[in-house]
Amino acid sequence: MPPALSATGLAKRYGGLQALRGVDIEVGEGELVGLLGPNGAGKSTLVKIVCGLVRATEGTAEVLGHPAGSLAARTHLGYLPELFRYPGWARGDEVLQMHQRLAGSDGGPDERRELLKLVGLADAGDRQVEEMSKGMQQRLGLAQALVGQPKLLLLDEPTSALDPAGRIAVREILEELRRRGI
Repeated sequence: MPPALSATGLAKRYGGLQALRGVDIEVGEGELVGLLGPNGAGKSTLVKIVCGLVRATEGTAEVLGHPAGSLAARTHLGYLPELFRYPGWARGDEVLQMHQRLAGSDGGPDERRELLKLVGLADAGDRQVEEMSKGMQQRLGLAQALVGQPKLLLLDEPTSALDPAGRIAVREILEELRRRGI
């Protein structure tokens, strides 16, 4: 089986700004990898290239052997951007239902219930987003990224703006996902 993620010689320039320079990385199935670096180091750019949201200037990236950004790669990928917003009036279940439609997932209500349970929001499916704490919204975002059972999960700053208890909760969820081979 090919690596969950591989990139070779990845570079990205925005005009005169070199955001990435010759990045090589390989992530195997079930590995939990964190990218560390100061603001502006290119972490988000790397994630966006793998998702197909930004094109590399040089090099290649693949998701499970498929070119980054291709339909085949996107079907294996779950993504939580650093800055995300859900409509405040939407209920947690509605957010997941919308993302099921976008992802072409046929998991239905069972998938939504399982995902909410997994992220510790089993009782929040009927709660409106605007009534959720930042930590709850972050966990809802994680559930959204898991719609369709992706094999590779890319999370950009998944614990930002969370209190210590929220950070621990997200890390525990990530450990559980790693145990499941994601």
